[in-house]
Amino acid sequence: MCRLMAYVSRTPTTLPEFVGNDFSEFLELSRIHKDGWGLAYSEGSTTQVAKKALAAADDDYFSETLSNSKTESGLLHFRWATPGLAIDENNSHPFVHNDISLIHNGSIIPYDSLLPLISPKFLALRKGTTDSELYFFFLLTNIDELGLEAGVKSTIETLRRNFSYTSINSMIMTPDQLFILSEHDPDKKPDWADEFYYELRYRINKDGIAVASSGWNQDGWELLPNHSLLIFDRRNFTFTVSSL
Repeated sequence: MCRLMAYVSRTPTTLPEFVGNDFSEFLELSRIHKDGWGLAYSEGSTTQVAKKALAAADDDYFSETLSNSKTESGLLHFRWATPGLAIDENNSHPFVHNDISLIHNGSIIPYDSLLPLISPKFLALRKGTTDSELYFFFLLTNIDELGLEAGVKSTIETLRRNFSYTSINSMIMTPDQLFILSEHDPDKKPDWADEFYYELRYRINKDGIAVASSGWNQDGWELLPNHSLLIFDRRNFTFTVSSL
């Protein structure tokens, strides 16, 4: 299980600057979700990625990357590895191909169940062993066939109707749109976690949007209901929330 964060800003900024003082509280969650961190920063059609299989709160490289990366959008992921899956950089999120990036929280069961649905040209890019990477390649397969928005929605619908999962909460960044999916089974949360563990909340104002997993101070942020999809348009800073 993992912690997720995304942002889109009108002007280049760092993630802590955009989120505010409470970001340090979010960072503390990486002491539990300690099996790796990943950052994807996007500027137009260019995406830069940094990953380590370490706890972010204890990693100087994470601090340096965070403070030196001033861009208009980004994804941040803290990993708590599913038992049996390796702790290494290849299994750390985000997963990125060209100008599309994804982070995911949860497990698709069984882990390799998406394999038959993935185009060989994307499966050939595989580096790790996680269900999340296969989720990403399945997403790319659908986008390649149907286009961006239709491909995202088709991926979500197929997973919801035909697969078992604890959660497919995910954030997908492209040059034009940010997709935020809240889709999870509250009864399948970790035993130690509270009832809000899978919740996603967002903050939208004149400066842009921030979205994140629970477990830290999000006073004033709006709940993204379970079984819903938020689409933020980076071109005009409008958004929609729809039920699935």
